[in-house]
Order: sequence, then C-alpha cells, then structure tokens
Amino acid sequence: MINFFLISPVLTARCRLALFWPLGSILLLAGLVGCSSVPSYGNTPQSLTVHISPNNSKQFTYLLGRATELSARALVQAPRYVPDRRDYEKLQRRTAYVVAATGYCRDGYMELDFRLNMQQQWLRGECKESATEVDIKTFGDQTQVPLNTLTE
Repeated sequence: MINFFLISPVLTARCRLALFWPLGSILLLAGLVGCSSVPSYGNTPQSLTVHISPNNSKQFTYLLGRATELSARALVQAPRYVPDRRDYEKLQRRTAYVVAATGYCRDGYMELDFRLNMQQQWLRGECKESATEVDIKTFGDQTQVPLNTLTE
C-alpha cells in the first residue's frame, strides 16, 4: 500500500488545512462569544433615571438611545427594525449590569415595564431591596446617575 501523504507533500498540507480549518473556525467563534460578558451598545446614548419613594422603594428607568435625535427624514431612510427576543434579553442583561455597577440595586431588580423600538429601548424596574440610609444619601437628591465611568 502506498502512503499518499509521502507522494505529494503539497497536497498533504492542503488536506490538513481542509481538515482543521472548520474546527479552528468553530473554536475561534466559541472564544469570541465567550469573551463578551458585558453587552456593548457602542456609541448609543444611555441614561439611568432613579427615584427613591417615601416608602424607601427604589425605582429606575434605564434608557438606551434618544428618539429626539432622529429627524423625520432619517426615520424614513432607516432600515426596517423589528425587535426580537434577543434584543429584549440583551436589554435585560445590560440593565442588570448598569444598576449593579452603579450600586443602585444590590440584590437585582423586578421588571415593571419595557419598550423596544427603532429609536430607543428602555426598561423600568424596581430594586428588590429597600433603600438604606446610605442609598438615600447617595441617590436621594439625584434623578440621573452618571454612566460615563461604566465600561462597555
């Protein structure tokens, strides 16, 4: 029996490449997906509006995007966008990250309402824990929490 790989070294390299290229692509894709633990929204404006009620409940609205920045012409020329479950889940993950990273909700939140559309996305929620004296001192006078120090 003749060893085919000894006959043609050039063909051998091509065969090896053909065999390992799909496997390498899969591993690379899995690595890229695994590294994205924090959802990124690029340069889209974002804001976190907070409110501590007299009964010490902590509510918030996380807003991503601004509808007022788009002109009527831009809306007509914009590609069709139909939000789906992945967009909703990404908004939930990003909201959970933002309220935890700012220290506003330490034990998570309960979702009260949300909106997904072409111009903006927002989620309104309430923290699972009540406001402490530290929370009242830190967030009591604020309506907007700065998000410029958060990493993407």
